[in-house]
Amino acid sequence: MKKALLMICLMLGGIACQKNEELQPVSPTGNVGTGTNKPITSFDSTGQKLVAQGMFMSNVHQTSGGVKLYQKGDKYSLVFNDFKTDSGPDLRIYLSEDRVASRFVEISKGVNLGNFFIELPSAPDLTTQKYLLIWCKPFSVLFGNAELKQ
Repeated sequence: MKKALLMICLMLGGIACQKNEELQPVSPTGNVGTGTNKPITSFDSTGQKLVAQGMFMSNVHQTSGGVKLYQKGDKYSLVFNDFKTDSGPDLRIYLSEDRVASRFVEISKGVNLGNFFIELPSAPDLTTQKYLLIWCKPFSVLFGNAELKQ
């Protein structure tokens, strides 16, 4: 009986960790593209306009911290404060129109912890894509999310 129960648990565990179909980012007008994570020590908020902000919530994994979107001229930066999430394989940051990444733009290939910022190559469209997702790409798992509110 114990062997049968162990076999069932191993089979179910294997199914839960199987790779899901890979999501593909959309290419909206003004594609935001992939930014570069930089330590917060080099972010200069002088003359920056706060455009939107949000707090991270946990989904499948513990995720917390705050994020602010700043604009200076035609440049945009996402600033992460006290950001924490569990480690995982190939975590990405997506800007999405919902929490299931049905239509998203990849913001960063990789996630830092603590305080950091990401410079965006173009303006995000917060009317259609206002959710920041911490996404495990190989397993299509949402670690956590933040809704950017203006």
